[in-house]
Amino acid sequence: MNNKGIALLVTLILLGTIIATVLSISVLITSETKITRLVDDSVMAVYAADAGMEKMFYACSGDSAKITPPPDGQASFTNNNIGNLASYIVCMDNNSSDPCTNTCADAKVRSRGQFGATRRSFEADY
Repeated sequence: MNNKGIALLVTLILLGTIIATVLSISVLITSETKITRLVDDSVMAVYAADAGMEKMFYACSGDSAKITPPPDGQASFTNNNIGNLASYIVCMDNNSSDPCTNTCADAKVRSRGQFGATRRSFEADY
């Protein structure tokens, strides 16, 4: 029996197995990194929405001398950058024809935070 070349065949099979394992681990690490980045973006968007909602609650509390009133007398705030490239849009809605009302009584507060392409929203009754 002629066993010439068997070492080359075993080496190629072993090398192929190692390459396949390394590629599988590489794909797994890349996808996990992408998922982690999406979770981070989602957390930043949630915090931006929360910041907008807290600003509206503070403005409606009557102790809002430190907050610049919303433009045109409407109870809505838009902040395009809160310091970390996140932003929020807040609006009060009291089921009137105007989606953003200037009254805080019996209204729903809608706040949408955005970070990158990720958006998260809160809604609360005030």
